[in-house]
Amino acid sequence: MARPQPAELWAELNPRQQTYLTAIYNADQNAEASHRGDAFDWGHGPPASEWRWQTFSIKAPKDLVGRTAIQYELASKDEHDQGAGSSLAALRRRGLIELTEDLVQTMLGWFPRVRVKLTTLGRATARAGLGHAAPKSPPRGMLSEWLWSNLVRLYRAGPDGMPSVSPRGTPYEERAPSHKARLFLERYQGRSGGPLIKSKRVSSGEPFESYLGHTVYPTEERVFLTDAGRDHYEKHVRCYAELWPDVDAPIPNELPEDAHKSLDDHKVHKPRGLLARPPFLLLVAIVHADLTDHLWVRKQWGQVWRNYGNAPPKELAELPSGITNTLPITRSTTAPTKLLTFRGGPLAEQTEVPAWLYPSYGRNQPEGVKILHVTDAGRAHYATQLETYRGLYDDVDAPDAPPEWKALCPSQ
Repeated sequence: MARPQPAELWAELNPRQQTYLTAIYNADQNAEASHRGDAFDWGHGPPASEWRWQTFSIKAPKDLVGRTAIQYELASKDEHDQGAGSSLAALRRRGLIELTEDLVQTMLGWFPRVRVKLTTLGRATARAGLGHAAPKSPPRGMLSEWLWSNLVRLYRAGPDGMPSVSPRGTPYEERAPSHKARLFLERYQGRSGGPLIKSKRVSSGEPFESYLGHTVYPTEERVFLTDAGRDHYEKHVRCYAELWPDVDAPIPNELPEDAHKSLDDHKVHKPRGLLARPPFLLLVAIVHADLTDHLWVRKQWGQVWRNYGNAPPKELAELPSGITNTLPITRSTTAPTKLLTFRGGPLAEQTEVPAWLYPSYGRNQPEGVKILHVTDAGRAHYATQLETYRGLYDDVDAPDAPPEWKALCPSQ
């Protein structure tokens, strides 16, 4: 039997269930809006699997703990708590939501709490019923509509750039990028290989003599498009025209030879036998550690030994170079397994660090520390497939492989 489509699932719900799904959907979208832009944050925010859980209710007197956002919306539509359990159960049976119940601490003590999370199918069903279109997600390495509109204004401004501060009342199309937009574009590290814009002070008029007799050279801060920013614009302008058609971006008469024709040029067609992006990021990290002979544990723990006036044990110095924490590189929990169980032979191994190598001197010794490090098969795979990987993931800074690594491959 064919799986029901979102519009059909919406039609199967009664009005009360539709109201409940709408309220949960609105809470989900508000949470998504508040977490949008975490990729530009100084560090990674919590994953969506955490913040998409919304509190539906706290089983305590409402005059003491109040109502949740979902309950307020339901109350505004004359829906009350009576029968909430059956409505939520109906949505869960159809795979539209997930439910969980736990305890939450309040100023009045511990109370049962009901939390709800919209599933992907539930989100699609709510959008189908409400007539909402799914938001566009730009391909990796592309800018959001807001940042693209800022880059377009700088491109239009030409080589003279724009003043960093626009006077009040300046039309939007002539307004300089905001401080936040400049922060993102200056720190952007995508396929172009550098920041897209830069700021600098330039002369703004003829020198004049001040009333103190000093010569004053007037300057102003202006924002300019960098060479990388211009390259990014001209290479992807036709992609952005398809992605964000509401932004009026001029298309130059002459484009570079490698300019993309459409968003189809961003589709990654991974050949069989190669790694997906998350495990490849890990492979690059352990290869870099191998090439630089880097291991955080060896460096930091060795320093602790020396701080106490002792030479680090030789077992610490003999630990293989690699990484001990994969989360800063990728949040994928399966990426290490992909390297450890690669079909052509393990590309990585894990070595557990004995706790005694840390000079505790009365403090707790760290346990369960494991090093993920590259194998000879991993070195050979990296060396032989590096150019293909660079074509697939051209925004990843993958170091060159030593020529002798290719000889490590049994098939060579």
